[in-house]
Amino acid sequence: MPRKLPRFVANVRELEALLLGLKELLCPKCQKVGTLNRHSRCLGSDLSAQGESVRGRRAFCSNRGKRPGCGRSFSIFLASVLPRHTITAPLFWKLLLQWLSGSTIWASHKALAVPFGRDGAYALLRRLRRRLDGLRSWLCRLIYPPSSTQTDPLLQTVEHFRAAFSKSACCLTEFQNHFQAPLMG
Repeated sequence: MPRKLPRFVANVRELEALLLGLKELLCPKCQKVGTLNRHSRCLGSDLSAQGESVRGRRAFCSNRGKRPGCGRSFSIFLASVLPRHTITAPLFWKLLLQWLSGSTIWASHKALAVPFGRDGAYALLRRLRRRLDGLRSWLCRLIYPPSSTQTDPLLQTVEHFRAAFSKSACCLTEFQNHFQAPLMG
């Protein structure tokens, strides 16, 4: 039985193995097998890297000639990438952990030497706050929310991430890889 095309993979090795078996995967839109081909690299300017970095690959569902595909292309991201954002998941996780430990957002931003402005950090947190209801429902599928002394729902969610993915160095990366859904929508 054919598998679905994943949206996130754990690392580059897993991405390369997936690309070798694209013909055996279902297209996410038309559900056809045998139509997916390698397309191009997803490049970006992640702030943790110097210059451009590979963020994933694209796959094309071929409808050329007599192929029954839909003609669309799809991105397969590394799980450490936050799609449509220049900050990586591990750096954002460190920022959240600093804030959870009692540091202010400004001090956390300064301590980690985040290479974008303070307003960018506040914008990321606002965007994450708007997604809390969906994120918490995903996390509740894994584990019941831990008891918390925090009053801020965002900090309670950070604790929930830590409880759900306790063995991981970056819980945001594990979330994207486990649920195959982008953290920031």
